[in-house]
Amino acid sequence: MGLFDKVTQTASNVGKNVMNSAVKLGSSATVAMQEQNELLQLKSQITVINQELDSFYVQIGRRYIDYVLETGDMPGIDASDLLKLMDPKMTKKKELEQQIIQLEKEIKNKSVLREKQMAEEEYLSEKEKLDKALAMDVISQNDYDVKLAIAKKKFDNFEEIRRVKQQAEMNLITHEEMLAKIKSLTE
Repeated sequence: MGLFDKVTQTASNVGKNVMNSAVKLGSSATVAMQEQNELLQLKSQITVINQELDSFYVQIGRRYIDYVLETGDMPGIDASDLLKLMDPKMTKKKELEQQIIQLEKEIKNKSVLREKQMAEEEYLSEKEKLDKALAMDVISQNDYDVKLAIAKKKFDNFEEIRRVKQQAEMNLITHEEMLAKIKSLTE
């Protein structure tokens, strides 16, 4: 009866872990969507400001052409009234661009943290699975140590593995090179 109880307990724990991971993933996705919506709204505001600024640029150009046609002279023209109107919009645009940079940086940092948390959860899940397999005499202590060391190295080298994957995504290295580098980092 002891083996059946261990199997039942293992199945129950795995089910709970899957459910907890799904809940965490759902909440992470919601937060990420909210951040993306905020980013989209900021970019939309910049687009509106750019359109308004383009209108001012067109007006300045028209004034210049009208002046050149009237006088035949091509010196500077007075557009200070338009520049005064443009100044707050350009200031607002710069502020929005800074907010976008900050938000994108924040989103990236949160994404990295989520990835690291998922890597840690993978490691803990693998360790729990190996602990149970060892307790049930499904694997030997030597196999346990080897497999746990691989899982631990994978977690410990999370940042470097992430960088290698990004290099592959950017086509800086081939897929085969990526796999070789990841293998060297995990074994």
